[in-house]
Amino acid sequence: MIVVSNAGPLMALAKLNALDLLANLYGKVYTSQSVYDETVTEGLAIGADDAAELQLAYPRTLLEVVSVDIQQAPTLNLPKLIHPGELDSILLALQLQSDLLLIDDWDARQIAEANFRQLNAKTDVKGTLGIIVTAYQNRIIDLQRAIGLLKAIKVRRDIWISAELCDRVIDMVQTMSAA
Repeated sequence: MIVVSNAGPLMALAKLNALDLLANLYGKVYTSQSVYDETVTEGLAIGADDAAELQLAYPRTLLEVVSVDIQQAPTLNLPKLIHPGELDSILLALQLQSDLLLIDDWDARQIAEANFRQLNAKTDVKGTLGIIVTAYQNRIIDLQRAIGLLKAIKVRRDIWISAELCDRVIDMVQTMSAA
């Protein structure tokens, strides 16, 4: 499985000490240089703990930087302005013909999905919450850890995922466990 990630899921999982979910689910995750710069270089410059965690994940081969080939990149339909790292992540997913793009930002997800459909790419899109749910469904983590991670996201001010969405996913995971 080929997986590309944008900055958001990497930073969120690193803040939660849950990068192991990526390793257990996907083995290796590819990022663009701009995502590395955003998560590691800029993060270290401001003393972010998650940046140090991510910096360690690259040499351990969990994360690998791949250059985006702008010369070969398709022209994307961009109805809204998105962050350069998000754009590079979408382009890298297309370049690698990835199975999965990890991205949290709602607008960027919508743009990615629309462009993947238009270009007949078979890339699915998932965010941090989806990673946690998938890890639970695949029995990589138990119900207690899944709910704990979701609740931690809900209360953290440095992870920008809505508390309401976290509550909906918590309800969904609890319903799954009861079934």
